[in-house]
Amino acid sequence: MSTNFYYTVVKNLKPYVRYFPQLTKPVMRVLIQASVHYIETNKCSPEILDSALNKLPHSGLIIPENFCELFAAILQIMQIYLRAPAGTVKLDELRECLQEDLNLNYECVEDLVKVLHNHRVSLTKHFIEAKSVKNYAKHMQWRINISLSKELPRDHAAITIILHFHLPDGRYRTLELPLAMFHHLRYKLANLLSEMQFLEQRSVMKKF
Repeated sequence: MSTNFYYTVVKNLKPYVRYFPQLTKPVMRVLIQASVHYIETNKCSPEILDSALNKLPHSGLIIPENFCELFAAILQIMQIYLRAPAGTVKLDELRECLQEDLNLNYECVEDLVKVLHNHRVSLTKHFIEAKSVKNYAKHMQWRINISLSKELPRDHAAITIILHFHLPDGRYRTLELPLAMFHHLRYKLANLLSEMQFLEQRSVMKKF
């Protein structure tokens, strides 16, 4: 199995492991259907989850307390698998990872693996297409907003960063970040760029 795939799955899914005992085969099938719909459309509207939630009571089943967390977990597993190059993750190794490391029960693992194996091509196609139609910023403006208040010391002021995005479809979006969060974002982006540069220097990446 790809070491990167294994590491990513275990790291990202670790916070959700405590919810997996709530999973049953019928619940897993509903979660898979909702996840597939999200992957095909890249939209998770309230109607999708409402429809998924309604299927369980209509079948005489109890809705898990952490249904939304379980949906997020199953969706992440599927997305991470679809990002991995075809053939790098063997089915037996995938089963072992889901059962041994994430403690998913056998029936749930089999249903998930079956969907990922049988529909890999179509799911990957929809996954790539959905990602490619995202609205990226056509133009961005920014400014610093400084708020003064009598309640704050003279040498202190509330500083926020305002980001104003113009999207290709004509819409506008405005994002306001506290200064501390803006610096945190800068730090994360710097780390990401550093990791990308490191990967590009590896010999295996120079073949592409």
